[in-house]
Formats: sequence, structure tokens, C-alpha cells
Amino acid sequence: MRRLILSLLLLAGLPSAYGQGIESKAPATAQACPPTPTLEALTKALDDAVSGPGNKDRTCFRDILTPDARLSPIRKADAGFAPHALTVQDWIDAVAKRGDAAFYEHQIKVQTETYGHFAHLWSTYEIRETRDGKATMTGINSIQAVFDGMRWKVYAILWEPNTTAGPVPEKYLP
Repeated sequence: MRRLILSLLLLAGLPSAYGQGIESKAPATAQACPPTPTLEALTKALDDAVSGPGNKDRTCFRDILTPDARLSPIRKADAGFAPHALTVQDWIDAVAKRGDAAFYEHQIKVQTETYGHFAHLWSTYEIRETRDGKATMTGINSIQAVFDGMRWKVYAILWEPNTTAGPVPEKYLP
């Protein structure tokens, strides 16, 4: 009798699923997230995901980072400088405080080292207030990425802007 009731309950749900088509539960913006089968694609996706208004949808940002990723800017501390570790949500919350104010990040030179299913990307970035504007800041990202067999994801980013580290050395510029 239990099997009959269970079968009827399952069948009751099938006509609506097949008759109306199965709709994705993912947000519409998730479909626009670029695939990241290469490290070059990951770098471009990261630039796109962090750039724009502070309060933009961060679905793609979350998609290209591992759930436990850490984002750590180097900051002035009591005894010098130290990384300030942020979770993905911490970073999103901090950036959202900018509201509609936008910035655009672009990796201008990336040096990559890989082994097995992980990689280190040493990248020089520029920040602009508009897509085509003049760079207002430069710095270095140290990015660790992992490959799950199909795509690359960011595991950690440690970065420091030229405002605390000084000018980016020539060897890291294009």
C-alpha cells in the first residue's frame, strides 16, 4: 500500500513538470556566468565579476570562487602591515557599501605556475573609475586557483595596491 501511495504522489508531480517544462531554480544571471575551463578564462571572469557598481548582483563572483575562498587585502596594522582575511560574503558586503559607485579592475600582466590541479597566478592589476578611464590605482594579486577536472575556481586572493606598497616594479608591468 505504501508503494502505491508513494507512486501516486510521484506521478502527481510529473504532469506539471513535463507539461510546463522544467524550470531552472538558478537565478537568470547565473546563466550569463562565463565558463572557466582555462586560467585565462578565469582571469577574465574574475575581472568581470569584481568590476562594476558596488551593489551589482554577485552571482558570477560566487560562481568562480570556492565556497570557502579567502580574499585578503594587505592593510596597515598596528605593527606595520598585515593581510585582512575576508570571506566571499564579507567582500561582497564591503563592496556593496559603495552602492552605485563603480570601479573596473583589469589584469594587465599575469604570470602563471601550475602543478596538477592547482595554480598560482601573480597578476598586475589596474583599477579605473570607468571602463575606458585612466588607471587610478595599480597593484599585485596573488591568486591561488584549483581545477576540478572541468573548470578553474579561485581558492584565495592576496593583494596589495601601490598606495601601500609603492610603485609596481617594471618587471611586473606589460
